[in-house]
Amino acid sequence: MKTKFKLSLVGLLLFGLTAFAGVNDKGIEYYSAGMLETARLFFLNQKDLTPADRAESYYYLGLIYDQFGMKKEMNEYFEKAYEIPETSYGYLCKAKLELAKNTKESLKTADDMLKKAGNLAKKDASVQTKIAEAYFVAGLTDKAEAALEKARKIDKTYSGIYMLEGDILMKNNQIGEATSRYENALYFNDKDKLAYLNLARVYNSINRKDLALDYLNKVLVIDPNFVPGYVLYGDIKHSQGRYKEAIEAYEKAITVPGAPLEVNERYAQSLYFDKQYDKSQAQIQNVLAKDPNNAVMHRLEAYTDYELGNYEGGLKKMEDFLSSVAIERHIYLDYLTMAQYYEQQKQYDKAVESFKKALELDQTKTELYKNMADAASSGGDYDNAIKYFEKYFELNTNYSPYDLYMYADLCSNAAGKCVNNYNTSLTPEQTAKNDAELKIYADKVIKANTDLIERAPDSYLGYYGRAKIYSTLDVYNLKKTGKMTGIAKPYYEEALKVLLANNEEGKLNRYIIDAYNYFSVCAISDDDKPTVIDYNKKILDVDPNNKDARDILDALKVKY
Repeated sequence: MKTKFKLSLVGLLLFGLTAFAGVNDKGIEYYSAGMLETARLFFLNQKDLTPADRAESYYYLGLIYDQFGMKKEMNEYFEKAYEIPETSYGYLCKAKLELAKNTKESLKTADDMLKKAGNLAKKDASVQTKIAEAYFVAGLTDKAEAALEKARKIDKTYSGIYMLEGDILMKNNQIGEATSRYENALYFNDKDKLAYLNLARVYNSINRKDLALDYLNKVLVIDPNFVPGYVLYGDIKHSQGRYKEAIEAYEKAITVPGAPLEVNERYAQSLYFDKQYDKSQAQIQNVLAKDPNNAVMHRLEAYTDYELGNYEGGLKKMEDFLSSVAIERHIYLDYLTMAQYYEQQKQYDKAVESFKKALELDQTKTELYKNMADAASSGGDYDNAIKYFEKYFELNTNYSPYDLYMYADLCSNAAGKCVNNYNTSLTPEQTAKNDAELKIYADKVIKANTDLIERAPDSYLGYYGRAKIYSTLDVYNLKKTGKMTGIAKPYYEEALKVLLANNEEGKLNRYIIDAYNYFSVCAISDDDKPTVIDYNKKILDVDPNNKDARDILDALKVKY
């Protein structure tokens, strides 16, 4: 999804010709800024032009079709311009046709045509600059420089001279020198919009976006309707992740007929990243109506369907996209989105594999190991889920306390599965295996919660998590022996202190009740009726409607 602002040499060389003074001004501006289709539509819709203006419009139409690779149409418009008697642009067009033939005879004819063009505009530095441009494009550097010198003699303050020089230097990757020429253009004409635009583009290309935006802000003050400026402004804001500002700029840019399709694409992308999914989807459809095979939009359509909850249809689009696009064009987000779709469809194995492929494409996204752990856990594959989380810890030594909590919770779920697996029909070997797995998982939970207490001593999570795993072990022992050992008591007592100290507005009531309930169950196991009564009354102090506590006290015929 990168900005597409690559212009051919012809387009680059015409960036600087900005001293317009006629009905074709806006079209020339669009052309010189690289908005070729917008310029084409502008020129095609021009009416009631003088012969000279008509020749000028044909000249630019020929240049546009040349950049489109439509040589037949280029020739037609250049010939139409030449057929209009005695115009500089007519002679320029004929010269370009002859220069392209590159024969001795055709070059002589081109020289004659360009001489006639110059004679018709002896006091017009812009025409002489166009003559220089024609020679430069043809590779005739000496003649080009001579023509440019004539332009200087006519009017050395004409900004287009310096713009052309800057474009040539840019073509040779002489960025510093080119920038100086563009600044010279502004020195002589501080209203030269394309000079501002070129400088903004140069600074954007070397990642000086602050300077690029400064120049764009200046040109948009000069012309608040300068569409090419809004295009680049939107692109910069898009690249910075400032999508609301990008959207605002793109909405101004796409109002003109023939606005570049890639601008519409980036507008749709900005809407997506700004979470305006409905508007993004509408814009995607608008682009696809004009370009049904636009892979960028098909990709974004699948992403947007996920956000809009169209999981079944979106998954099919995502699968179709990945199967239709060459594998080297797949990106990290493709597989991340695919994994999310699979999770929604409860296809957890496929989700894990898609997360793995996403990580292969961007190995910096190590947080995906947590996604893999979550998907594997949802599918009941606790063993691999734990391994994925431990890999995340290995690669991210500055992991957060919350990561520790999530890991401990995952290991607790694995331990709980072992408890649930136990029954008296298991063979001694199966029981021994289950015991061993439970110990492994429980040890991991205990260590994770102990580490969590050290890193977040004021949080209840580590204390409660540690008490809970010991309670799980007690439940397991109860299932095997019929007797509670009470091994979680000291840990619940420690947890209760933190829970009670942090129970603003009763937000931790359920954990406090769980602790009291554990003490009650231990007392029941020990046949300690007074303690049973005491803790169930404490539960009712916290939750007067707790059914379990009421049932126990009713069974003991205790008033409450």
